[in-house]
Amino acid sequence: MDTGEPAIETFDITKHFGDLEAVQSVNIEIDRGEVFGLLGPNGAGKTTLVNMLVGLVEPTRGTANVLGKDIKKEYREVHASIGLAPTENNFDREFDVFDNLKHHAGYFGFDRNERKRRAERYLKKFDLWDKRKEKPFSLSSGMKKKLLIARAMVTDPEILILDEPTAALDVETRNMIHQMILDLAKEGLTIILTTHYIREAQKLCERVAIMNEGQIIADDSPKNLIKTGKHDRLKIKLNKKIKNIPNKLEEISEQARLDGNNQLEIKAKDANKLAPKAIKTLLRKNIEINSIEIEESNLEDIFSELT
Repeated sequence: MDTGEPAIETFDITKHFGDLEAVQSVNIEIDRGEVFGLLGPNGAGKTTLVNMLVGLVEPTRGTANVLGKDIKKEYREVHASIGLAPTENNFDREFDVFDNLKHHAGYFGFDRNERKRRAERYLKKFDLWDKRKEKPFSLSSGMKKKLLIARAMVTDPEILILDEPTAALDVETRNMIHQMILDLAKEGLTIILTTHYIREAQKLCERVAIMNEGQIIADDSPKNLIKTGKHDRLKIKLNKKIKNIPNKLEEISEQARLDGNNQLEIKAKDANKLAPKAIKTLLRKNIEINSIEIEESNLEDIFSELT
């Protein structure tokens, strides 16, 4: 039930590993039912932050509340409310698919019948029931990822954390996992997704925090992040080579340059708005235009600017 209280709130949470400050005084607030993305390059601190939230790593200083409970003082309650699908396939090699889920449910105190019921429910939900007698490491990469998510869901958590859920997957399998995440979001789960795939965050997340060198350097919806740092590219293919860019064109654009293929590339906040002015300027100078292409800014551009 939504009490208006955030799903997760951190308070200057920090983690040192020796001299390395892996996470530096992070303050974020994640709403209940939100799909929240932690975006950053490898080594940015995403996994360390997640591991502190679920109790696998103890903060050096600072803390966090999960569903109103302190991660240090009320560890057991916090741990029970979060389902974590880690990056690595850390299944028990001795057990088949079915037993892996049953044993995971057992860690949370469910009796034998309830463990079986839950394992069956989630294997069927994620189309793994036919694989229940197989060993996890014999499964395809996509099925292993689905099994990690099924295992995370077997306790019916209120918060689902997916750490790099599509790392090293092919495009088709990645799209399948994306649809699974979108379907889970429709059920009202709070989902935290760590990724270094920028288009994945833009596709799946309502809000994104960009993390670099242990710090949160941006936090907003993908749309607002793109709007804030927006730099479209207007590419104009010319019929003939020109020596210099018209002065007027340099005045109305943020950056204009010529390449060796008779193409004029103009960087602007809004290329659609600039295009008519640029065309008019070129035609007045008797510069003939062959074609025009507009590349709108995306989250990848913002990420590149910030990291």
